[in-house]
Amino acid sequence: MQHARNDTAPSSSRWSAWMLAAVLVLLAARLWLMWAAALADTTEARYGELARQTAVHGYWLMPHMDAATPFFAKPPLSTWTSAASMSVFGVSEFAARLPALLLSALTAWIAVAFTRQLGQARRLPVLLILVTSPLFYVTAGTVMTDAVQMAVIFAAQYFAWRALNSGRAQGQRWRYAFWAMVGLGALAKGLATWALIGMPLLAYAVWQRQVRVFLGALWDLGGVALALAICVPWYVAAEQAYPGFLRYFIVGEHFARFLEPGWTGDRYGTAHRQPIGAEWVFWAGAILPWLGVFFNRLAILWSRQPTANAALTRYLWCAVLTPLLFFTFSRNIIWTYALTAVPPFAVLAAQWLEQADAARQRISAVGAMLGALAVLGGTPWIVQKVETQSDRMLATAYQRVATEGSILPYRCKPAFSSAFYGHDRIAFQPMPDPRGERYAVLDNSDVTRLNIPQERIVYTGNRRSLIRE
Repeated sequence: MQHARNDTAPSSSRWSAWMLAAVLVLLAARLWLMWAAALADTTEARYGELARQTAVHGYWLMPHMDAATPFFAKPPLSTWTSAASMSVFGVSEFAARLPALLLSALTAWIAVAFTRQLGQARRLPVLLILVTSPLFYVTAGTVMTDAVQMAVIFAAQYFAWRALNSGRAQGQRWRYAFWAMVGLGALAKGLATWALIGMPLLAYAVWQRQVRVFLGALWDLGGVALALAICVPWYVAAEQAYPGFLRYFIVGEHFARFLEPGWTGDRYGTAHRQPIGAEWVFWAGAILPWLGVFFNRLAILWSRQPTANAALTRYLWCAVLTPLLFFTFSRNIIWTYALTAVPPFAVLAAQWLEQADAARQRISAVGAMLGALAVLGGTPWIVQKVETQSDRMLATAYQRVATEGSILPYRCKPAFSSAFYGHDRIAFQPMPDPRGERYAVLDNSDVTRLNIPQERIVYTGNRRSLIRE
């Protein structure tokens, strides 16, 4: 027995070193991508341009796509974070993405706090599972609204758990923290965030048959007032400044989007029609390396086998399964909707990895390291691939030949990346103006159709070309 213990401890330490190395390699690749990759159309470039408009032109009340187009589709919290970063560090891809990385790090810290509640000694397993879960890794350092929502929801779940397991007096700070997250949730993605906070909590209360006790532990009039004080002033000010905002945002974005397949009321994009149940396909991709662990843990839950820390395990399962079930019957969904289920799953999977034998830890650690090296090695290819979905190089080509104060006319509809990299020096002008600029942007198909001579083509991208007129 003594020999077995001596063999296990160094083995565990060795695989912990491999896990740490994998985490650090993936972090290095993530930072590289944040710095080197262009903001691609449509998602990153759109939210990056919203943040740039806010930072440069002061649209802090309501994000704008341009001077004439307020953006009603999402509350401003995510845009505020990226705009604040740009205000400090300058307008760049890295500055736009930095808040998402920091919010993902905050989420990881909360996950570690949850593992301690489960009695786990090591931090590495949960960190490894998070950074090797594709959806979490992509979101950490991508300009979207999802990192903010994920952090707010997971923080609310943690604070609610601590409030439930503290006395009334001792739990007051946790209740206030919970309600503060409810207020921030309304500024992250609105009522959808409230639903994703509340549904897992209600599911757990019903499962434990303690709905009244649960509500009593979380209810706090001062906390409710705090939540309302955080979010209501912005909604009131936004509706006063932009009449009709609340109708579009509440009715359209919260109900019509999910209840009407192929919803046509989207002002800023297109509805994403998916087959019923597509959320589970997205979920499989979100946690792909750990999909087997998900089914293993789910089977144990279904079999009702006795487990340590059963209450917290159930609580975390509610946080995993409730959003997935909620979106199962919605057709207007996208791949990021599974994100809020990833952090609580990582805590559950870390429990499995902590208790796994040396062979499974070895497979997990070595597999993670190989995957991390593959991501690092593939980073230049990713940067090149993303570049084809952006107008960054086209804008750079124009800057080399542009005169001071010139405006670049687009004969085709500009993309979001056109606006971000154009820095307010582009205009949509379908027809040439004889008195206008010497250069213009055409769609590549129009370049071919019009048989533009090669000597007039300054730059050719994957989608558009810069030409001399």
